[in-house]
Amino acid sequence: MNPFSSAVVAMRRSPYQSLAAILITTITFLVGYGFSLFSFTTQTVLRHFETQPQVIAFFKLDTQQSDIDATKQKMAAQPYVKDITIVSKEEALQLYQKDNQSDPLLLELVTADILPASIEVSGIDISALPQIKRDLEKTEVVEEVVLQQDIVSSLEQWTKTIRWIGIGSMAILGTTAFLIIVIITGMKVASKRRSIQIMNILGATNWFIRGPFLYEGMLYGLLSSLIGWLVMYVAFLYISPWLSTFIANIPVLPIPWQFFAAQLAGGTLAGIILGSLASSVAVGRMLKK
Repeated sequence: MNPFSSAVVAMRRSPYQSLAAILITTITFLVGYGFSLFSFTTQTVLRHFETQPQVIAFFKLDTQQSDIDATKQKMAAQPYVKDITIVSKEEALQLYQKDNQSDPLLLELVTADILPASIEVSGIDISALPQIKRDLEKTEVVEEVVLQQDIVSSLEQWTKTIRWIGIGSMAILGTTAFLIIVIITGMKVASKRRSIQIMNILGATNWFIRGPFLYEGMLYGLLSSLIGWLVMYVAFLYISPWLSTFIANIPVLPIPWQFFAAQLAGGTLAGIILGSLASSVAVGRMLKK
């Protein structure tokens, strides 16, 4: 019987031990896949907000069109300004009507005359936004300036915090999975100590003795990675309709299939390495004894 077949037989003969190893390792990979998906989507959200007009200045109601054009020209001349968009009173009214189309009463009370025109300015990068804000605040015809950098900064802070939580969780679960495989493999090696001694006497090679245990650990990692990825993917498909509604204006979905393929490939490789390394450690310790 080859080492791989021996590993499969050993797993079938001790199903509860094998199930325990696969279960805890599956949870580890499920958390890892979930946080990698979260990181990918949050990076997409951040890139979206960074490309939007981050500084919006509202003009006074009596501002003339010539003053608005002059402000636009002044800002366009700055080297740290990327894009400029002017929103007229009529366009502001159309946006208001679109946002409140479900409430006819609000639509009747608002006209273009009471809505201010505005200028939306994007910087070449986030560091340019404070200077853009200061320039617009110094403009006499500007009533109020809104800086959306706070949104991006808050998202970045939340993303970093959750990412560190994910890394910590994966480290704890990964260590636990490693130790579980080491313990289970060590128990199996100990139970076959006499058979291993006989094989050594008969001149069995080192690989012939270690191979089945290494393959068993690799199977733990492989199966756990596949199950964890499948659970994550099914859960993602389940929440996708809600997610597309929640972030309707942000182009996050659909997520490219290349991401899921790379995620599965990387996770499977990590699972095989984790399982084989844990089994190798266990076999090495037990054989030395």
